Amino acid sequence: MTTIVPVESIKRARKAAGMSLTDVAERSGIHRMSVANAERPRVDPRASTVAAIAHALGLPVCELFERTGHERRRSKR
Repeated sequence: MTTIVPVESIKRARKAAGMSLTDVAERSGIHRMSVANAERPRVDPRASTVAAIAHALGLPVCELFERTGHERRRSKR
């Protein structure tokens, strides 16, 4: 099964852009703590939050998502 986990890629993308949490918050229009929470593994950020962060970073939303785990192959019978 494939799991989508944006939290690590959000932080990585923000740092790669040279932006602080405050910078992203100001550009995205969401509270700084919401940005910080979106980067924490225990929090499942809302799609709208991820979209706002992606926009603030100048990235398509899909670039903030990573595929992890292993996809099962379907066996033919």
